[in-house]
Amino acid sequence: MNKYFRYIILFLLIFPPIIFFTDLTRNPYFFQIFLLNVVILILWILYLVDALMKKSFKWSWSPIELPLVVFTGFAVFTWLYAYFSNQPYLIKQIIEDGKNLPGFGINYLYSSIFSEGFKKFIFTLVNLLMAYWIPAMLIPIMYERQERAKFFNTIINTLFFVGFVAAFYGVLQYMEIEPVWPKALNPFGGRPVSTFGNPNFMSSYLVMLFPIILMTYLSQISAAKKILFLGMLEIYFCSIVATMTRSSWVGLFTAFTVIGLFLLKDYRKEKSKSIFAREKKWIIAITIVIIVTFLTWPRSLGGSTPISRITEIENVANTSYGPMHQRIMIWSCAWLMVKDDPILGKGWGLFELYYPFYQGKSLFNDLYRGFRTHANNAHDEILEYWSQIGTLGVAFYLWFLVSFFAYGIYLYKNTFLESKRLIFIGILSGTAGMFLDNIFGNVSTQFCVPAFLYWWNMGTLVGMDDTRKIKEYRLNSVSKGIFAVLIVFFFFLIFKWYNFFLGEINYFQGFKMSKKGDVAAAIPYLEKAHFNNKEVNSEYELANCYARLGQRDKSLWAYYNALSANCGYDEIHFNLATVYAQMGDMEKALNNYTQALYINPISQEGYFALGNIFLINIDKDPDRAIALLERAVFFFPNNIDFWNNLGFAYTKKNDNKKAAEAYRRAVEINPEFQMARHNLEVASQKAGIKSEPILEYDRLVKAAEQKINEKNWPEVLKLCKQLVEISPNSYKARFYLANAFFTLGKVDEAINEYKQAVTISPSNLPSWVNLGLAYSQKNDKENARSAFQKVLELDPKNQIAQERLNYLR
Repeated sequence: MNKYFRYIILFLLIFPPIIFFTDLTRNPYFFQIFLLNVVILILWILYLVDALMKKSFKWSWSPIELPLVVFTGFAVFTWLYAYFSNQPYLIKQIIEDGKNLPGFGINYLYSSIFSEGFKKFIFTLVNLLMAYWIPAMLIPIMYERQERAKFFNTIINTLFFVGFVAAFYGVLQYMEIEPVWPKALNPFGGRPVSTFGNPNFMSSYLVMLFPIILMTYLSQISAAKKILFLGMLEIYFCSIVATMTRSSWVGLFTAFTVIGLFLLKDYRKEKSKSIFAREKKWIIAITIVIIVTFLTWPRSLGGSTPISRITEIENVANTSYGPMHQRIMIWSCAWLMVKDDPILGKGWGLFELYYPFYQGKSLFNDLYRGFRTHANNAHDEILEYWSQIGTLGVAFYLWFLVSFFAYGIYLYKNTFLESKRLIFIGILSGTAGMFLDNIFGNVSTQFCVPAFLYWWNMGTLVGMDDTRKIKEYRLNSVSKGIFAVLIVFFFFLIFKWYNFFLGEINYFQGFKMSKKGDVAAAIPYLEKAHFNNKEVNSEYELANCYARLGQRDKSLWAYYNALSANCGYDEIHFNLATVYAQMGDMEKALNNYTQALYINPISQEGYFALGNIFLINIDKDPDRAIALLERAVFFFPNNIDFWNNLGFAYTKKNDNKKAAEAYRRAVEINPEFQMARHNLEVASQKAGIKSEPILEYDRLVKAAEQKINEKNWPEVLKLCKQLVEISPNSYKARFYLANAFFTLGKVDEAINEYKQAVTISPSNLPSWVNLGLAYSQKNDKENARSAFQKVLELDPKNQIAQERLNYLR
């Protein structure tokens, strides 16, 4: 049996990290997740079957098992507590409507909690505990001490090889060389994804392996082997730099710091016999290689170098900077979750579900509004756990980590074989690096392959402790029953993963057909995906396809299934509301539009849809229309329809002064909006407003156009200056004024006004043509070329632009 275990373990380490498909599932790394989970489950099924056949099993406890089991057990408890406790919800009637819907009939909120939490439960059981216990428990009980040491050495070298393959592939991608797929994979702006599908996952994986390779490099006696490992370290480091993942750079620096502290302590104790004294020139060599590589690394396709990637953080103080401010928004939402449930948190695995309900408050801040996201994770290791499993859960997690590092230091101090001590240093520093990587914004501890290595490495450190006692336990009838139940449960999980995988394949096929417009052909695939696994994206896409074909009852059922998978998506409620509106059920439509806007208060479509319902019944309740439209113009101050509708709502409440203000804003934004102009005139009269300069706009435009026909350009200039003063956003006013300046020989003033005109109306051809002519008049060839090239973008056959560009060459 040991031989089979050995082959399965090596298969587990080699293939999941490096096999991926780009057109099979939505995420290229989903196959890796499927394969890794299934192989781990098969391995433990074989162990349990072997134990039943032998009527006994072996186990070996370590000092860190208790905090680990307490931490994971408590995490699962918080999920179950969330599922069975009363949960607040804005509009509970939507839940009741789902319970009464034929073919559905469940509480989608609690179904969401179960769905999201169950996925995290599987992750915790398989990707964390079972992965950790393979090197920590299974390998020590499989082999005697010498064979165990050899196998751990094989495992470490295998991981080095896998990391090298991924790192080398990543460097090739950075250099725009794609040896595997027909076209280059570049979804992250020049940052390589290698076999991981995400640069941040690869960088974390390599950060955990780099210190172990570094320690192995220092332990080599042969200079040839040292040079070989130096080359491997260079490839690893190049790939880490190429990902441009700054949090991983922090993690790697942390690993270097931990290594430095160990070597310093060793130097103070051993002096000339220390590792540092003996390997000084090789330490200097790798240090020089790292520094030179970092400073001279070529610019990426996205335009970044390592230095510029660091210095661009200065933008945080001056402007809205996505990588930082989006994370700040996510962290603030995570903190709000902590404040709401400080002891137990929101529940293990439920961050993604609850996050959208907290994000809305942040979107009222201009700084964060452009960074709305559907966050899967907190992007901070402490907040990740704190928000989900509360203060107690974080305490248990930190208890485990402190116990692990204390245990590792104990093993380091009490191990006499230097090469083994160096491996302990590598594992401890790599784990510290991974932790800091995830403190500073990465989320790799929550994703399958890098998380697997995180827990595997910790298990390896435990498994290499040869002082632990291995005990054998006889199986009685009760324990046999428990083992049999576990075997059945693990087979059930394999079946679940098989269906997860098929569901992803069917969803992606249906999704691609739907996006091509072949909705009828997409539905069978999406229906299969539904029966494979109720996943929010596939259920939502199925509902959309039903809705597009007019199958409204089926679409309602599918939208509710999407909500039962994850009810944190405003799009589901919006589309559900739209279907209800089409069916004439305005009350249910209103409820769902309201819920959609609660989740996403910056949905322009949501304000239009709900606003139309309110306006239909405005005579009964103008206040709610006013409240909604006031928020709409807060988020969309340049939307003329919102301002016009707000003016109408104020009119219905006989507040003509505010109505006039709203209509005025609409006209200021678009002076050609005749309805708002008429409404402004009527409201101003009712409000007793005697002078409304913007109402002079039509008269001044007509007068200016008459003077243009008469070629009276000084008078045109005078009239257009008045137009710009009362309506600075008027394209006509700017364009006519620019023409007047140009005709009168004031080219600089003309250029400024043409630039204003194309800013107001970027696709307006005459302004671009005249701007190019004005630049040509000044002999500004570069700007003239840019303007005429823009003309050809808008009108490829434009003769004036073609002739001018030929002349300017």
